[in-house]
Amino acid sequence: MSIFMILLIIGLTVPTVSLALSALLGSFEGFFDTDIDISTEGFNFFEVLLPISPIIWCVQLIVTGSVGEMLVRSGNFDIVPIWIIAIIAGYMGMLIINNCVMIPLKRVKIYTDSISSLLGKQGKVIETISENGTGAIKITGSAGSTIYAAKCINNTKINQGEIVRVNGIVDGVATVEKEVVN
Repeated sequence: MSIFMILLIIGLTVPTVSLALSALLGSFEGFFDTDIDISTEGFNFFEVLLPISPIIWCVQLIVTGSVGEMLVRSGNFDIVPIWIIAIIAGYMGMLIINNCVMIPLKRVKIYTDSISSLLGKQGKVIETISENGTGAIKITGSAGSTIYAAKCINNTKINQGEIVRVNGIVDGVATVEKEVVN
């Protein structure tokens, strides 16, 4: 087994084991989010040209190992040019994945409404709220529409399509009352 095959196996095994452990432990963030942030005004040298992230380095190992193994098996090159080509290919693969995938993904912002901003808002019953039970409502906030399980504050039935006012949200269940229309 060549050193290039070992690099390829390490590059494939580390993320696989990490994702399996993350799935068992319930957090996928650790493997993807361990970047070192050393930035200067506007241009972050380390983020763009020298990413320090386990997933990116695994990409580099996979590409270096694959290219090196293919060149060794071709038999057309000496070992020094094989290493140079494999390392350059791995670095280029690392840069492409980092700059075209990882950096844009880090800049995506998820916009959601806070629970406190939804209090007092109107919602529409999308699933009838049964007497002493629950249903579902749709609340439209500044970040879009959100659906919550809902129960009526005075334990009365509220039919689908009716308008309600949100009094509270606890553990994903909105407490509502029927909106009085004047």
